[in-house]
Amino acid sequence: MVRLSPLAAVAAVMAVFASLSAETADAQEYPWCVSREGYLYCFYKTQEQCRWTASGIGDCALNPRLLFPNKPRDSGATPVSQPKPY
Repeated sequence: MVRLSPLAAVAAVMAVFASLSAETADAQEYPWCVSREGYLYCFYKTQEQCRWTASGIGDCALNPRLLFPNKPRDSGATPVSQPKPY
């Protein structure tokens, strides 16, 4: 029979409980974004946090995903022109 060290036994028990957890992690959408070099970094709960981080490197903006939740993302595809009727 294999004996586990106490640390290994605790790690095994923790792994079992973690795998049995019914909850899933949801992605968090934060309301404030640092706008820098054409990208948005949306990791800030308050405008103050955003401004503190953006100081000297960029600006702050409201998260467009929260402002326009039903707007589809731009796929980058060009629209196909419709044939002209004769």
